Amino acid sequence: MRSTNLGTKLIKVNTLSYKTVSANKETVEKEWFIVDANDVVLGRLASVVAMVLRGKHKPSFTPHVDCGDNVIVINAEKIKLTGNKMTDKQYVRHSG
Repeated sequence: MRSTNLGTKLIKVNTLSYKTVSANKETVEKEWFIVDANDVVLGRLASVVAMVLRGKHKPSFTPHVDCGDNVIVINAEKIKLTGNKMTDKQYVRHSG
């Protein structure tokens, strides 16, 4: 270790110990998640479930490998819809 004039210490790091982990089909461990959707806002639940299905919550996330987990959603009929989209949304179509 060497001390600088700013009072900080410089530490030599073994860079060979830091390797990029890339998951493959054989090393992926899939888990099961059960999500209770009772009084949960639809959009927020959908974004969390999508992240878990894709596997982005894992440190070994690899985009080209299916490393996501399995999700079961219970009480989906009791989900909370906010706003007035159910009654006020208008769909517009244009003919070609």
